[in-house]
Amino acid sequence: MDFLEFFARAGGGGSSSSGGGGVGLVTIPGIVSCLVARMVKNKAESKIAGAVSGLLAGLLVSVLYFVIGGTVWLVIAVVSACVGVPIGVFSDTLGAFRKNSKAAQQVVAQAGVTDAVWSQQQIIDYATQVFMRFQYDWGKMDLVSIQHYTTPEYAKHIGLMLYAMQQMGRVNTMQSIKIDEAVISYAYDGTNNEDDRVSVAFSARAHDVLQDMTSGKQLTVNNDGFVEQWNFVRHENTWLLYGIDQATEDSAMIVSSLRQFAQQNAMYYSPDWGNLLLPTRGQLFKHGFKNADINNHVIGFWTGNLLVQLYTYNSGRDNDVTHYMVGQINLPKSYGGILIRRRDSGFLGRFGLGTPKGYKDVSLEWGDFNQRYKVCATDEDQVTSFELLNPGFMAWLYDQDLKVNIEVVDNVVYLYAKISTGEQRYADMLTILQKSHKELKM
Repeated sequence: MDFLEFFARAGGGGSSSSGGGGVGLVTIPGIVSCLVARMVKNKAESKIAGAVSGLLAGLLVSVLYFVIGGTVWLVIAVVSACVGVPIGVFSDTLGAFRKNSKAAQQVVAQAGVTDAVWSQQQIIDYATQVFMRFQYDWGKMDLVSIQHYTTPEYAKHIGLMLYAMQQMGRVNTMQSIKIDEAVISYAYDGTNNEDDRVSVAFSARAHDVLQDMTSGKQLTVNNDGFVEQWNFVRHENTWLLYGIDQATEDSAMIVSSLRQFAQQNAMYYSPDWGNLLLPTRGQLFKHGFKNADINNHVIGFWTGNLLVQLYTYNSGRDNDVTHYMVGQINLPKSYGGILIRRRDSGFLGRFGLGTPKGYKDVSLEWGDFNQRYKVCATDEDQVTSFELLNPGFMAWLYDQDLKVNIEVVDNVVYLYAKISTGEQRYADMLTILQKSHKELKM
């Protein structure tokens, strides 16, 4: 957790008693000194200047506490301000990307001697413009505008994500955007101009809202800061965005074989993705929408207009260590809620699978299937028209080594299986997805 976030959380929420309010008040000088120290340090590139400026700002605010509460409150406020200074000076939100910044700036400076495109300030200014424009275009789902400053391949990836969000009936807007710092974090001056690369890391804040377009309901609201690296490739005398790296990405979680699979099948891979496309209801995701951890996300079309996704999922709950491999297919029509679970996947075996609230048990016509699977649905009539529920496919699915269950939430089919930490069964799931995809062709 960022130390500034710790300060902010110390004064938020909690009890409505005067004690809780007091805790919040005494953090204000610390927050001020931390913010000022960090800002001046970054601008002046001097920790000493940041420390002096932060301390003066914090002490100035502390004077108000003496006027309001006397000497005791002044002492508390001064302590808070003093604590905030080292936090602002020594904490670095861009630390994940700053380690190569000096070397990158040297490359830019050297290349800029003979090539005006390599102007450091112009690169940062241009990247900032793209950063702000992209947030606006993303919220408006304006792919045409996005294509003007991205590479064709990255525009296709973004287009797939926007298409998937449209199918989910959602829009994601970023408002009140504030960039705290931007630095050149990587640079490569190739022999040929088309090989030139440059990256700019941003530390920023925004009012991030994920909204249901039909109901207008805000599904999530996030005001936390975020850190990203924006990667550009040279095109003639300008730069085109070709990717965005998240500071939260874990390189240990990246599966190179899955990235290769995406490339071979004209699909697109992201090592880390949020909850933009997760359902707000259903059984698999009922605890994970706000805190889910999704890695190794692949998206694309195999054939026709059926959108396919593949990723690993954890609910994000502190006491939940279960990981799932999920294959997701978006359909052009809705089936309500359907749950198809293997009877050997419950904790108590075939008798341990309960019926979720709002669902009804459904018994199908062939006995062997009912012995192997438990089927529940919110609308029994929808079950008979669901293409995967045919004897041939379900018998084949049951015989697979990867024990897969199926959940349908409206127009999305999820095929999922529990996996151990570090277990790699992507090839198995891909085989099952491809087989399911053939069954679902419409």
